[in-house]
Amino acid sequence: MPDTHALNVVIAGGGVAAVEAALALRELAGDRVAITLVAPQDDFELRALRTAEPFAADHVRRRSLRELADRVGARLVAGTVIAVEPQRHGVRLASGEGLTYDALLVAVGARRRPAFARALTFTGDEPVSPLNGLLADLEQHWTRSVAFVVPPGCTWPLPLYELALQTAAHVHAMGIDDVRLRVVSPESAPLGVFGEAASDAVAELLGSAGVDFAGDTFVSVDDRGHLLDGPLGLPLEEERIVALPLLEGPSIVGLPAGPRGFIPIDGRGRVVSAEDVWAAGDGTTFPVKQGGLACQMADAVAEQLAARAGADVEPQPFHPVLRGRLLTGRGMELLSRTLPPAGDGSASRPTLWSAPRKVDGRFLSAWLEEVEGPEAVAPGGEGEAHVDVEVPVSDTWAAEQPAAERS
Repeated sequence: MPDTHALNVVIAGGGVAAVEAALALRELAGDRVAITLVAPQDDFELRALRTAEPFAADHVRRRSLRELADRVGARLVAGTVIAVEPQRHGVRLASGEGLTYDALLVAVGARRRPAFARALTFTGDEPVSPLNGLLADLEQHWTRSVAFVVPPGCTWPLPLYELALQTAAHVHAMGIDDVRLRVVSPESAPLGVFGEAASDAVAELLGSAGVDFAGDTFVSVDDRGHLLDGPLGLPLEEERIVALPLLEGPSIVGLPAGPRGFIPIDGRGRVVSAEDVWAAGDGTTFPVKQGGLACQMADAVAEQLAARAGADVEPQPFHPVLRGRLLTGRGMELLSRTLPPAGDGSASRPTLWSAPRKVDGRFLSAWLEEVEGPEAVAPGGEGEAHVDVEVPVSDTWAAEQPAAERS
């Protein structure tokens, strides 16, 4: 049990950043920290696998947060942090309960809302029965065309590409060859966040699957709610629309809020103008919202807190490396690129995919592989695109949102 002099750390949240931070803190600091995990849900979910469920390729992993808390010797409090009082080092929960802390990590994620009323919005938060209905309509020839739309302001479009590629594989497996599928995106090239070499490889995947790509297209909505093709201002031609949501920050009372409610942090995850408060994950102003990056932020914070608690740890700044795994529905292609580039990138022959590593976390991945057993091949031979990209770090992310995020 931690002694009475242990650093009192409160972690708000129950997603990948919160779980990674709890595991990292206990590993790095041992009994030098007393951890309280505040989460509104009972289970941790690996939401990144939600895109596989409509195609029976895999399922969302769920693990008990109580089991995690017992493992790391943390106190688990069921609740939601709604306010922070940095000067008093206290938080208030929706239930009215109050907690005190020596250090606070806010890892509550972002809020998701539909970008378009007349679209099937894939949030990754709920069951995928509407997508199952879309697949059934395609199989029964009730629907002949689908547009997969990346809304302006979305900085992590990879799940939409997974849905498009797996839908293409699904209809082709059914012997259906008269369905038009198209990805419509503000990106100039497919998954351009990964760089030219990786983008070229994804474009080849789309072409082989028979999925068209319309880039530099900012879909808008007219006064009747119809979706318009950005450059032409004409209604989208497709019969059905699948879109990703827009994200908004948590807007917690007592903490600063940047564009659209996101929490401004510096290059070490410290919340601007809030002493002894850190933040990690999708709820921050870091522009790319992705689970692996959330884990890396959590690691950087955990190192600082462990050192503060007296552990022999040399804290490192948050140096984000983006790793993406793209489910394609037909085998797997591995891509690799690091910035600054050592070359033009590379691609390998299809290999096997480890489901527990859909999200890379230094401690999270090891925990998931331990509780899930040995790494297994995902059913159906599903695969991934694997890309490494270093993202430049500046002193603060507060003013670095894309223009669409600041609107």
